[in-house]
Amino acid sequence: MTWKHSGKTSAFDYVNLDQKIAQTYNLSYDPLDLKTSRIAITKQALDMLANLNQFDQQQVIKEINFVCNNPNSCSSVKHSTLPFKRLFRSRNQFKSYHYLIDFKLNVDNQVVIHDIYLDVNVTGPKQRESLERNMLYNVKRQGTNFNGAWDNDELQKNKDSWALSGSGTTQVTNHHAAVNGMQNSLNKAVWLMGAHLDVAYPNDAFDTYTLFHNPTDRMLYDVVECIFDKRKGTKSQNAQHLAAIFFQSQQQGKKIKWVVHSQGAIIFTAALEEYAKTHTSKLSSQQVVVHSPGAHLPRLHSTATRLGMSVNKANSNPFDLVPNIAGQNNLSPSSLVRSLKFMGLTLFGTELTSPHTLPYLGLESYHTQLRVSGNHRRAQDVLNYIEKNT
Repeated sequence: MTWKHSGKTSAFDYVNLDQKIAQTYNLSYDPLDLKTSRIAITKQALDMLANLNQFDQQQVIKEINFVCNNPNSCSSVKHSTLPFKRLFRSRNQFKSYHYLIDFKLNVDNQVVIHDIYLDVNVTGPKQRESLERNMLYNVKRQGTNFNGAWDNDELQKNKDSWALSGSGTTQVTNHHAAVNGMQNSLNKAVWLMGAHLDVAYPNDAFDTYTLFHNPTDRMLYDVVECIFDKRKGTKSQNAQHLAAIFFQSQQQGKKIKWVVHSQGAIIFTAALEEYAKTHTSKLSSQQVVVHSPGAHLPRLHSTATRLGMSVNKANSNPFDLVPNIAGQNNLSPSSLVRSLKFMGLTLFGTELTSPHTLPYLGLESYHTQLRVSGNHRRAQDVLNYIEKNT
């Protein structure tokens, strides 16, 4: 979160943000952040804080505390870019969070937090994908529903079917939402998760959805994040943020249909476990469809069921190593052989030839994608599997 200085003024009312005020507004915070400095804040800034989810509230209050103690600093957060420190995925890798703090100095030179804004300069797609933020985005349909992609022309039509609507949002604002997997830029996540939602909820008519964007930080750190979230204990910032969104949405009584893909299923599982640590309220107004999960499905299903969330049938390609091996959902000898044979396409194939990227519509559809793409060798493998098992 960067900040801006608006000059001296005394023509506005403010209160001290202490634990009593924080509890009145139901804010989530680290007690130390409200003890180490006197934070003066206006009513409009308090209202903005109250509208944020718990994770965002904690981050913003932490940086408000820094601003009050260091009003002349050019940045509210100091962060090391050393690779070994970045392996701790619970830390913010950026010098700033997602919100601007507009502060003023009163006649006594006391810092007063005047307002809080979403920092549009850090939102949206970036030329360097690793600079994209973990944020919520509204996405709007501008084409047809996904019903398959057999060649590059069909694929491009699907890519053009969804587009960002606005620069970002502070909460889930639609009945459908999605969490994307690893190695997805924001532009790719927008259309790809729209396609996954179409397949996950084929009987629903919807033209908008909310994307919980899981940004890529290059392959190494994406894999580290997967491992970090699969372990017990502290979860990544992605998972902590999503857990806060679960709570916020449930408190607002919103009915949300989620779809999670690949690493998105790992983050979703970690978020459910994070939620269960501090909340007892059920998530009965939310449900999820799981596509090609990198997570272990029994673990996801067990935690979700305990919290009252419905988990619909998982959907994945039998040749996909991510759910089979990485997610440990099918470690049979035949599954291992299939997964390893198609590993090259899973890791390095195109969107049409990979058994992992696009929504799985069935083996006949995947066979057609491979054949039309010119990969007749793997198309024959799929055909042999179909003939053997049907």
